[in-house]
Amino acid sequence: MNVIIIYSIANEPIQLNVDSLEQSNLDNLNLHRAILNKENLCGASLIGTNLRGAELREANLSRTNLTSALLMVAMLENSNLESSNLTNAKLTGAILSNVNLNNAILVGADVWKTDFKGSKLMGANMVCERIQDCLLEGAMFDDNTVWPLGFDPLEYGAIMVGDK
Repeated sequence: MNVIIIYSIANEPIQLNVDSLEQSNLDNLNLHRAILNKENLCGASLIGTNLRGAELREANLSRTNLTSALLMVAMLENSNLESSNLTNAKLTGAILSNVNLNNAILVGADVWKTDFKGSKLMGANMVCERIQDCLLEGAMFDDNTVWPLGFDPLEYGAIMVGDK
């Protein structure tokens, strides 16, 4: 087994006795302002993990479980979160521009001031808290995207793709 070190701007480095971050269990860790740009965390479990202000640009977070994770002001530009579970995650002020969120679950996630500009939301469940206060300009969605009752993403600049 190898040791992987996760560096942070705010805290001491964290050493993990794992061969890979892919499919690893990182539940409830304090990764505040961790530097994880371009890392492969595909299939990892990050339930309740503190990722406030973390740098996750261009990271592969597909199929991750981020239930109740703290992602306030995290930077996830150009990342892959396809089929990830972000149920009840705190995403306030996070930057998710140009992110693949196809088939992701964001039920109950707090997205106040979250930047989804240019993101892919096809098939995503976007029944989020404070969705009327997030940025959706240029975000793409389809018939399979689920929105809160009465919410019209077109009024917020999102783009419908596919047949309708």
